[in-house]
Amino acid sequence: MLITALRPRMMVLLVSIGLPAVEAASTESVPAEQWKSTGLDLLERVNAVRAAPRNCGEKLYPAAAPLAWSDRLAQAAFDHSRDMVMHNTLSHAGSDGSDLGARVSRTGYRWQAIGENIASGQVEVEKTLAGWLSSPGHCANIMNSQFTEMGAAYAMGEQGSAAIYWTQVFATAP
Repeated sequence: MLITALRPRMMVLLVSIGLPAVEAASTESVPAEQWKSTGLDLLERVNAVRAAPRNCGEKLYPAAAPLAWSDRLAQAAFDHSRDMVMHNTLSHAGSDGSDLGARVSRTGYRWQAIGENIASGQVEVEKTLAGWLSSPGHCANIMNSQFTEMGAAYAMGEQGSAAIYWTQVFATAP
């Protein structure tokens, strides 16, 4: 699988006020402990970033409290990453038309505010985070002090697909 030749793509979505499992047919299996471990590594790096003020584009964000890990948000992130692999598309909409709120709610997570960063093509967590931090919208999600929890995951496809898709989900419970 040639991943390094892929051009990374990213999108950002921020939803501030609330609205109320995709089966993988052709994705390579990524053991839950592997994507969760990578997600926890990303969380540690995100919390280090949030510990200091940061410019996201032209806007200065103050330091923000560390985020806590959420298994439910991580599951929503993994399910969406797997769905993007299956359909070889980078999109905030699920293949079933679902939005972020619906995907998070499916896990049983009750939320008041949510946000999502997605990316494809990066094979290392530090490169994925660096790409998000260089984008004002992604960076704003990361630095948003309204968010208190995060889950993140990636999924990998077989040869011929975009190979790897990342999803990072932020939320605040009521």
